[in-house]
Amino acid sequence: MGVPEDEGRTTVTLILSVLVSCLGNSFLYGYQIGVVNQPINIITKFYNKTYYERRGGNWDFMEAYDDYVQDRNITDTAAIAKFGLNKSADLAITDFEGGSNKTLTPEHFGADMSLLLEDWELKILWSTTVAAFVLFGMIGAFLSAKVADFFGRKKGMLVITPLMFIAAILGGIPLVTKSPECLIASRIFVGLHSGLNITCCPLYLTEISPKKIRGAIGTCHQLAITIGILVSQILGLKELFGTDDLWPLLFAFNALPSLLCLALLPFFPESPRFLLIKKGEEEEARTALARLRGSDSISDEIEEMRIEARRSVGVKSYTIKELLTTAELRMPVIIACVLQISQQWSGINAVMSYSSAMFEQVSVSKDTIPYIVVATGVINVACTVVAVPLMEKLGRRPLLLYPMVGMLVSFLMMMIFLNLQGRDDLKDHHSSFAVVCIIVMHTYVIGFALGLGPIPFIVVGEIFRQEPRAAAMSLSLAFNWICNFSLMLTFPFLEDGLKEFVYIPFSVVLILAITFIFFLVPETKNRTFDEIASSIAFGGRAHGESKGYEVNDETEPMDTSKV
Repeated sequence: MGVPEDEGRTTVTLILSVLVSCLGNSFLYGYQIGVVNQPINIITKFYNKTYYERRGGNWDFMEAYDDYVQDRNITDTAAIAKFGLNKSADLAITDFEGGSNKTLTPEHFGADMSLLLEDWELKILWSTTVAAFVLFGMIGAFLSAKVADFFGRKKGMLVITPLMFIAAILGGIPLVTKSPECLIASRIFVGLHSGLNITCCPLYLTEISPKKIRGAIGTCHQLAITIGILVSQILGLKELFGTDDLWPLLFAFNALPSLLCLALLPFFPESPRFLLIKKGEEEEARTALARLRGSDSISDEIEEMRIEARRSVGVKSYTIKELLTTAELRMPVIIACVLQISQQWSGINAVMSYSSAMFEQVSVSKDTIPYIVVATGVINVACTVVAVPLMEKLGRRPLLLYPMVGMLVSFLMMMIFLNLQGRDDLKDHHSSFAVVCIIVMHTYVIGFALGLGPIPFIVVGEIFRQEPRAAAMSLSLAFNWICNFSLMLTFPFLEDGLKEFVYIPFSVVLILAITFIFFLVPETKNRTFDEIASSIAFGGRAHGESKGYEVNDETEPMDTSKV
């Protein structure tokens, strides 16, 4: 059956529904990924200061000593006068006149270095801050199917929004309360919200989209994520909120998109597929679909939903256990989980969250790093914008496979030039090697933004029928969060252990993922949910014939009272 003319039509209601749902959900998820990147040194300094003072030290003395060390022009004599040091015998300060060498120690300033956090303590504390978001995102992902099916796609996004107001308050007060724990608690709440929204929002986008542009609208989820990452990177610059006094505003910012979502989203339609297939409310589904399509010519879409709903009569919502034990869902579940695992273990969040440290690794100036990080975010957004029209022109499979090959080549080149960077006999070329490393890191980001970034969310929503879709999305995203959590928690230590070869594990994952996708993942462009599900239900292959049960093309009216 061809695509009806109105089915590919975009309307103001459809566009605004996509924008508002993405702003309050996908955007915020991306924002959490990037917000800890730029201010990492400022926040770890705050951690050190807080624990130093809790252990009985005076941080002013530590700052005075740090100023003395950082000031290349100050002499010991000038430092004694500037900082009001006591030139007494017990400090063993002698003969400063005319001296330019720095001989003063922390003890001269009253600073006690033993009260500072050890490097491993600080690393664990920071890894906990980063990973708390991911751990509770994983918990949210396990709960998300029940939220999406009980409240609905739109209402589900609304009921979880208050979590972000709590997170914004906790993230805005660490300096006032002198409590790193407040920031970690804030990360827990944004993680829980993100785990829930990253199921509800893609489901909503998939189910309100016309078949003809379903891939393009699905890509808006990833586009909003990349915009969120970019906004967090820009706001984290020292010219804005990336300062010792203003950094909590980066985390309080969460309240603004959440407030807009809470105020605007109620005015837009619920998912018509949810209303008709899950709730049996055909009239409400018709009204919602007519608003989204801007036309009453919606008979074909309604009939498709009727057929799917008729097949679902007597079928209760799937639990995770049922999802794993139903034979016809085995292959779709494997595809969904492998795609999400591949997305995370391809290393993207390690690249985005630890990009500042990575650029330091290739000897980029610390003053330049924040702006390169922002440039990375700009490239990420631009390439995701390009992916929106390409999704429907080229299809899902080509946009997965070819960019992933580019990502693999980028990692291999990165490891080669990082090793060359470490050779003293090539010291004259180190700056050139650093430039190459920056370029190939950006080619990796381009590859991810075109394919492995947006497409897993789209494909997971497309390869399941209505009944198991929420549970399948929840399960696959739980794998996404588990992989993300393990990566965020271990990457600093992985980097210490493997050094220049840190990208080997990611390269292996990419090789395995490319092989899996080539042989097993089908093309889903311009196909109905029923057609896709039938083609792979019992192990259909990427290029093989449909092995699932036949698609029911009956068109008689459905008794919705039985749904």
